[in-house]
Amino acid sequence: MKLLISTAVVALVVASCWAAYTEKQQAELADYIAKCAIELKVTLGSDLLERSKSGGNPFPDNENTKKFVVCFMTKTGVLMADGTIATQKFIDFLAEGHDVNAITEVVEKCAKVEGDTPEDKGYNFHKCFWAEKKFEL
Repeated sequence: MKLLISTAVVALVVASCWAAYTEKQQAELADYIAKCAIELKVTLGSDLLERSKSGGNPFPDNENTKKFVVCFMTKTGVLMADGTIATQKFIDFLAEGHDVNAITEVVEKCAKVEGDTPEDKGYNFHKCFWAEKKFEL
């Protein structure tokens, strides 16, 4: 129960730190982060949660990070079980309040990344997106 309450508080804090996202986007992101934190038993003081507040960049390249990113991308419906990136879903999510052309350019470029497993591909997409984006989130 403590973990659930802590995670909910973290999710609210995370959402409030994402000023460039719309309220709807913030709520959805906080929900996904909270669900993954619970599933993966991420603690309140976790570096993953702190980095989530900064917009997702840069995450360290380790197994815990990969699991968190893959969980998040799967929950959002952006990463399919076979490693396919649902580009339009991701673009549609970010479109409200942002430059759709800039988002589309980065998402389409990064969706072409490779990976040995679907999880690696999802994580590589995530790294590419944050490295290539030229717009504020």
